Amino acid sequence: MLICPLCEFQNTDSQRSCEGCGQPLQRWRVIDIPDPGAVALSLPPDDTEHYIDDDKRYRVISPGSPGMTVAAAASLTVIDCQPRLASPLQALQQAWLESPDLDPSDHPLATKIPAVAYPYLALQADYFPAVPELHHAWQTRDRTILLVENRSSWLPLSIGWSAIDDPLQHIQWLFETTLLWEALAPWQGQSTLLNAERLTLNENSLLCLTQIDQVAHQPPLSLQTLGYMWQSMLGVNFDSLPATVQVLIEAVAEGTATDIKYLKDALAEVARAYQQPEPDAPGRDWSDTELDASVVSAINAESDLEPDLLVEELDFDAVFDTQESSDDDGNAWSIEAPTMVLPMKLATLDDAGKSHVGQQRHHNEDWFFTQTQLHKVSGPKGVVLRSKGFYVLCDGMGGHASGEVASQLAVSTLRDYLAEHWSDQLPDQGILSEAVLTANQAIFDINQSQATSGIGRMGTTLVMALVHNLDVAVVHVGDSRLYSYSRRLGLRQLTLDHEVGQREINRGVEPELAYARPDAYQLTQALGPRGKEDLSPSIAYHEITEDTLLLLCSDGLSDNDLLERHVDSHIADLLSSKANLDHGVAQLIDLANEKNGHDNITAILIRIKLQPDLAPQA
Repeated sequence: MLICPLCEFQNTDSQRSCEGCGQPLQRWRVIDIPDPGAVALSLPPDDTEHYIDDDKRYRVISPGSPGMTVAAAASLTVIDCQPRLASPLQALQQAWLESPDLDPSDHPLATKIPAVAYPYLALQADYFPAVPELHHAWQTRDRTILLVENRSSWLPLSIGWSAIDDPLQHIQWLFETTLLWEALAPWQGQSTLLNAERLTLNENSLLCLTQIDQVAHQPPLSLQTLGYMWQSMLGVNFDSLPATVQVLIEAVAEGTATDIKYLKDALAEVARAYQQPEPDAPGRDWSDTELDASVVSAINAESDLEPDLLVEELDFDAVFDTQESSDDDGNAWSIEAPTMVLPMKLATLDDAGKSHVGQQRHHNEDWFFTQTQLHKVSGPKGVVLRSKGFYVLCDGMGGHASGEVASQLAVSTLRDYLAEHWSDQLPDQGILSEAVLTANQAIFDINQSQATSGIGRMGTTLVMALVHNLDVAVVHVGDSRLYSYSRRLGLRQLTLDHEVGQREINRGVEPELAYARPDAYQLTQALGPRGKEDLSPSIAYHEITEDTLLLLCSDGLSDNDLLERHVDSHIADLLSSKANLDHGVAQLIDLANEKNGHDNITAILIRIKLQPDLAPQA
C-alpha cells in the first residue's frame, strides 16, 4: 500500500493520485552514482522507513528485499513526502528554458548542481518527453543521486519494434534516434543510445530515454557507431525493413554515410514517399523505392549505390525541425509542456457538454454553448486538419430565475460578437475584452432598466475557451473554471476564481487565513451587476503541445475539490480516443450530484489529440 504523505490515506501502488485528498502521488526513480571505491548504500528492512535525503522529503517505497544494496536493487523508487513544494531545480530549469545557451560552469544556480544533471535540464525544452524529467539532484560525501521520472513500466523499444508492424513508425524511431544522437553529443551522452535498456516507448509510441548515461571527457562518437547500434538492435527485424532503409543503415554502419544532416534528409524523404505514394500507383510496394539520387550521392559519395526508382527531389531545409508536439492517437500527457522531438499536428478534436439542475435547486441557471468546425485540407504536404472551436459556460445568479436570463444573454451576446470578429486566427486580447464588456453591458442595461439593486440584480459568471488549431484562448469572470488534463502534468486548474478568498491570497495572505473570512467565497467579478469600469476579465493564451483534455465547469462540479479527488476514476481515461465523451460528461454530472448536489451542474469536455507531422515544414 502507498500511504499519502499529506492525509495518510492508504492507496494502492498503482494510484496516480490519492483517493483520500486528490493530491498527486509523485514517484521518482533513484539513480545512485557512487564515487570510485564508495561502499554501496544499504537499505533497511521493509518495515523500517528509509529516506534517500537528509531532509526526509523522499521516502523509499520500493527497496526490494531487506538489506538489499542500491546497486543491487532493480528499481529503487521514492515518493515525495512534500508534494506541494516545487522541484528544487525549478529555478535553474526556468533559467535554462529562458536562456538555452546557458553556461552551467559559471551560472550561480548551476554550480551547486552535479554536472551529470546538466543534460536533463538543458535538453528539456526541445527534447521532452524523449529526455525524462529530472526532479532533483545532489551530491553527498561519496555519491551523486538523481531523482528522475520513473519509466520502468514503459514498453522497451526492442519489444515495441516487433509488436508494431508499421514501416512508417519504424522510420520515425530511426529519425528520432538521429535527433537524440545530435542532442546528446555536447553532453557526452551518446552512449545512452547504445544501451537497449535505455530506449523505451511512451503510451503514444514515441521514442524516449529512461535516463542519460554520460562518459566524461569523451569526444563525440562517430555516426558509424550509431549504425552498429541500429544493426545490433534490429537483429532479425532488419530484413523486415524497406530495402531503401536497409541500404541506408548499412551505409552508416560501413562508414560511407558520415553526414547526419543528409541521413535525416534521407529518412524524411523515405517517410514522405511512404505517406504519399505515386498517384498512378496507389497500391505499389513502396519498399523498393530508392532515395533521390542527389541525397544518395551526398550521403554515400564513395559508394556505387544507384537508385532504381527516383523519388521527387525535396527541400529538406525545414523538415523535422524540433518543434512543439505531443502524442498520437493512443494516450498522452499538457498544455504548456516543453516541446518534443518531432513536430505535431492536430489529429482529432471532440467535445461534449451537459447541464443538470442538481439536487436542491428548482430551476437551472447555468447555460452553455459549444461549436466545433473542422476542415480537412489535402495538398502536397499531406492531410492537415484545421479546427475552430467555441466553448462557453455561464453560471447565472439573481432572484426569480433572472440568473438564467443573464447566463443565456451572456452566451448569445458572446456568440454573436465573436461570429463577427473572429476570422482566421484567435482574437487578440482587445477583441476578447470587448466581447466580454459587450455581454456585461447587455445584462447591465436590463438591471438598470428594471431599477434592481443588491441581490436582485442579475448576473453571471463566465468561462470561455476558443480553440484555433493548436492554440487556445481562455477568458473567465467569476468562479466557473477551466481545467486541463494530460498524462504528464495530470489535472491542472488554468483559471483562478474571482472571489474574496483568492483575492486575499493574491495579496500575500496565507490561504488558511484568506478562506477563514466569512465572505471568502463572495465573487469579486461577475457579468452584469456593475458597469464596464468595474469589470476586468482574465484572458490567457495557451499552446497545445500534447494530447490534452480541457474541462469547463460551473462550481456545482468543482466545489469541494471534487475533480482533484476523482482524477483517476472520472477524468484520466477520457483522454483516450476510445472513450465516449458524452458518457464521460454524464458520469461527471452523476458524481457531482452524488458528492455535491447543492447547485446547478454544467460541464463541457474538449479532447484535443495530436499526431506526428512527418511532412516538410513550411
